[in-house]
Amino acid sequence: MATKPALKSLFKGKENAREEKREAKAVKSGKISPTQYAKGEKMEGEKDKMSSLKKRGEELKSGKLSAGKYAKMEAKEKK
Repeated sequence: MATKPALKSLFKGKENAREEKREAKAVKSGKISPTQYAKGEKMEGEKDKMSSLKKRGEELKSGKLSAGKYAKMEAKEKK
């Protein structure tokens, strides 16, 4: 499991496709858990509920949502 400093290094709040893809790949590879993903998104100021963020993390982990598709979705959402 990743430690708190690792979350800070992944979730910097830049909100660009590159950073979002890096976050998604960390969940997919198991470097961080879906719960840690949800906490990291909350640290960045995400307005969604923790349960929906955790569900998105689980979709990334299982492969239902690809890293590239997630990054594009997040980049569009932030504009």
